[in-house]
Amino acid sequence: MPELADTGRRIKELRVSAGMTQHDLAGSEMSSSYISLVEHGKRIPSGRALKILAERLGVGVAEISGDPVPAENTGVRRLDLVGRLVAARRQWDGGDVEGALSEFRALADTEPAHRQDDVFIEAQLAIAEILGTLGRPDEGAEVLERMLTELAPEPYAEPRLRTLIALADLLESAGRVQDGLRYALTGHLECTARRPGTGFHSLLALDVLTRCAYWSGCPDWAPATDHGRPSADGVLPGPRASVDLHRALDLRDRGEPERAAALLGECARRVTPAAGFPLWEKINGHYALLLLRRGETAAARSLVERGLVVASVAQEPGFPLWLTTAEAAGAEAAGDPARLFALGEELAALPDTGRSHEKAAALGEIAAACARAGDRKRAAGYFRSSAELFRRAQAYRHAEQARERLTELIEMRE
Repeated sequence: MPELADTGRRIKELRVSAGMTQHDLAGSEMSSSYISLVEHGKRIPSGRALKILAERLGVGVAEISGDPVPAENTGVRRLDLVGRLVAARRQWDGGDVEGALSEFRALADTEPAHRQDDVFIEAQLAIAEILGTLGRPDEGAEVLERMLTELAPEPYAEPRLRTLIALADLLESAGRVQDGLRYALTGHLECTARRPGTGFHSLLALDVLTRCAYWSGCPDWAPATDHGRPSADGVLPGPRASVDLHRALDLRDRGEPERAAALLGECARRVTPAAGFPLWEKINGHYALLLLRRGETAAARSLVERGLVVASVAQEPGFPLWLTTAEAAGAEAAGDPARLFALGEELAALPDTGRSHEKAAALGEIAAACARAGDRKRAAGYFRSSAELFRRAQAYRHAEQARERLTELIEMRE
């Protein structure tokens, strides 16, 4: 049996040769501190851990464990492909998105005889994610849909699960929430059956399922049980906060604003912009809107002002949709209809692409504020736009609710 220190040394040598950091090698299943302990001979990696590490390093388990066997000459070394994959990710992180996309596509187009499944899958997932960030989520979804036809539930359980989660997320971001719900539900069921890794994938699956189920008008399809505390390896707060946000929105819609405010308030205290500014501003914007409904205008105004300052200082490229919506509602509460109308026009002028259901929901809040301010004609226009955007996004129950509010408004005018 090889010495533990020799195993750790070999892992480190292979990692450095591939140009990988300990964080790169750890992935989502382990922590970088665990990799450090293994490399220093202070932890014994399990058989499953050795298999994962070997796949990431592009070698066989025997090469790590100290019982090398002759490698097949495929013409393209797996280690070289892994090194190119890591280099492309660094290129992406460095801001060269198009260059990284080109390199990922080159890896994905490697001839089948020389292709390694793990590198191919990682490259395809990266391509889809980049296309989503470039505002081309439908193209990214096509990449992932083709992948699913090649990934049977066994023996590729984890890659298939990651593909299902990524596909549901991209479809939701493209404003196709019911299409996203189908894949999110499939991913959640497969994840529940297999429970891979540390639970990180379970949380990602729950996040996208909760989002798609809420916007599809089927919030009960997402489990309502507590999703637990972070594991010892740590779990990013973003997915957990997103689950809590959409559960709070469902509570609000069900007529339980106090419970919704309590959940959102705790979420706002726990989550910082480091979890992702779009999610952070969404949580704070919705929380401010709930505070306004409870008459806590000073607290809501403070929350919005602080959020807008953070957005300005951080120079976030995205429009702060929900902070702006809360600011508009706050202007109505403060008796400043001119500010409300100006912000409403700014929000309505945003592109209808992307998460059109989010814009639809924001327009609904603006419409309600305009109605309270006495401008029913403007309110009716926003309710119509909201209903149409919800319809396009497959959020049909929300669209029906927007039409009902429009009908009520018209009947009041008559």
